[in-house]
Amino acid sequence: MLEAFLSMVGSYLGYGAVSAVLGAVFYANLPTKFTLGGVAPTVSYLAAAKLIKIETEKDILKGKQIIAKDLFDAKPTLVMAVRRPGCTFCRKEAKDLSQIKDKLDAAGVQLVGVVHETKGVDDFKPFLAGDVYFDSERRFYGPKERWMPVWMGFLRISTYLRARQTRDTPGNFEGEGRLLGGVYLIDKERLIYSHLERTWGDPANIDEIVEALKKV
Repeated sequence: MLEAFLSMVGSYLGYGAVSAVLGAVFYANLPTKFTLGGVAPTVSYLAAAKLIKIETEKDILKGKQIIAKDLFDAKPTLVMAVRRPGCTFCRKEAKDLSQIKDKLDAAGVQLVGVVHETKGVDDFKPFLAGDVYFDSERRFYGPKERWMPVWMGFLRISTYLRARQTRDTPGNFEGEGRLLGGVYLIDKERLIYSHLERTWGDPANIDEIVEALKKV
């Protein structure tokens, strides 16, 4: 059946075009550690980030700037670096992280979100049981930023599987969604847990985070 389908498509587009499409699909679904890279940042790199606490989107420039180190020194911190505030996938992950708030509190860990753009933050904040900060330098997305091309994201099978899993979570397509985020559990100068988002809608493993809390 597949051969018949490819033969039919090939008759319309030409086998060269079919080969190119299949090649693009194959490349898009490769592990992104090979295509986009994936090196976890050090705590010292993250600690130098200049952050602004977001009360509302429109008042972002009025916010007081702090250094991430101040957050880490205050108490252990679980940070979600949000890919796009309006994203259904990101909102679902924020909600999942918030559901272990009691375990975080018991371990003395604060939950915060970090964004690289402010569009949609007001609507995102109810999904995260913690403060949200603006990282204008995008340190929580580096030191080697991982940008997933739109075509690659839409060709990945995982995108559609995740869309099905999060269909009950509201969201939109507004904002910059190519820059992949991550989740970090930091205790002063120790990076206890890190998860680099490998593709759209690749959430951190909640069970792994709960286990990592034992090391705080």
